[in-house]
Amino acid sequence: MNPFPNGLPQEVEQQFTNRYLEFFKLFLKHQDKISRVALWGVNDGNSWKNNWPVRGRTDYPLLFDRENKAKPVVNALIELASAK
Repeated sequence: MNPFPNGLPQEVEQQFTNRYLEFFKLFLKHQDKISRVALWGVNDGNSWKNNWPVRGRTDYPLLFDRENKAKPVVNALIELASAK
């Protein structure tokens, strides 16, 4: 019930990055209709998804890790936005 208690494997981290990029490409495509995007939290340690849906579960849904270090997806998003 807690598949990644010690961090995401590289393959899963890449899937995470790809999914975020897909969403932000969509947001950029429709930026004339979208005025802002909100994320529920700043770092993984403070995410509401920890302990959900199972108590003790660890999750990694945000752009910054538990030490507030930017994940690789942050640079990818900056590059994506700069290309527009």
